[in-house]
Amino acid sequence: MALDDTEIGEKIRSVREVCNLTQTQFANRLHMAQQTLSRYENGKSTVPNEILAGIAQEFDISLNYFFGVEAIEFSDDELLLIELYRKSDDRIKKRIFELVKVLTDDQMK
Repeated sequence: MALDDTEIGEKIRSVREVCNLTQTQFANRLHMAQQTLSRYENGKSTVPNEILAGIAQEFDISLNYFFGVEAIEFSDDELLLIELYRKSDDRIKKRIFELVKVLTDDQMK
């Protein structure tokens, strides 16, 4: 579910407050006017994706935070499977997919 302008604005305000910055200080770091930041924080203006990306980069946070998407945690085994799959050629990828499908179908029976 997508967040509305007010919810995204609240998340921006939260980032600013956690960083202990005034609106002016925060806006200056992002090269925007304080009034623009205020409109974003209050949900009165839609925040362009470029601004969200800039905030994420400047304050080292995930863009997922602004869209309410939780980060997916992978186990070491899952990461290894993904790595090996990506290194495989198309023929091997097809066989891996077929094997996993057969094993999953068998398990569900």
